[in-house]
Amino acid sequence: MNRDRLGRRRSPDQGRGLRPLHPALPGDWTSRAIRVAMSDSDWARFDASARAWAAVEPGSTQARSYGLALAHLLQHAEPAAPGPLDWMDWERQKMLKLLRHAV
Repeated sequence: MNRDRLGRRRSPDQGRGLRPLHPALPGDWTSRAIRVAMSDSDWARFDASARAWAAVEPGSTQARSYGLALAHLLQHAEPAAPGPLDWMDWERQKMLKLLRHAV
């Protein structure tokens, strides 16, 4: 009989750690904790979208329905207009504008 670092007895066939509380994710899914701030009305719209996705995929957890709602929004979002690559590009463009107006 082995003992863990807290002194509890462990048999060789005993699994390590706790049982998972949520079903395993599909192979190409990754879980990440993110922090998001929105207005109350936007949260209400987002929660409604997540509930709709939960109805489409029965048995999905709240985290998965949030993920499906976010994935849907990302797939249908318009790409952002290309901008400066970094702050040096922005500084260069700013300086060129200033030089043009100075002439």
